[in-house]
Amino acid sequence: MKEAIAAFFRAVGWGTLAGGAPYTVLLMIPLVMSSLDYRSLANIALVLAYPLILSGAFVLGSALVFGLPLTAVLSRRGRDHGGSYAIAGLVLGTLVSSMIHLGLAREINAETLFFALPGAFAGLVTGTSWGRWRERRQVDQGRLG
Repeated sequence: MKEAIAAFFRAVGWGTLAGGAPYTVLLMIPLVMSSLDYRSLANIALVLAYPLILSGAFVLGSALVFGLPLTAVLSRRGRDHGGSYAIAGLVLGTLVSSMIHLGLAREINAETLFFALPGAFAGLVTGTSWGRWRERRQVDQGRLG
């Protein structure tokens, strides 16, 4: 059980980095660099961490609400393969981030893509990490390979 929890949080961690790092690099670092004179070290750290905190909340929430039930369904149907989780993560990451944007903006526009791409990447990375662990677990138990 400890190994499963560790694998789950490892997948969420990698997905968080994949979803939040592009925003940090492309938006927050230039923002911080342009206003270094006006910010304290604590403010700079918070501004840099904000995309990762937001991404982490979305990835963790999606993994709990969608990912774990998906694991139960896939394992019961015998489709518990890494590729299944990667594709599901890609699709769910795109949908979740797009729906959040749609809920806030009340319209689909170019900004939707701005949020959908990192969401898709976060879902893909999370699903791939989780799927690889699930496959390793099956090989170790002699059910696959």
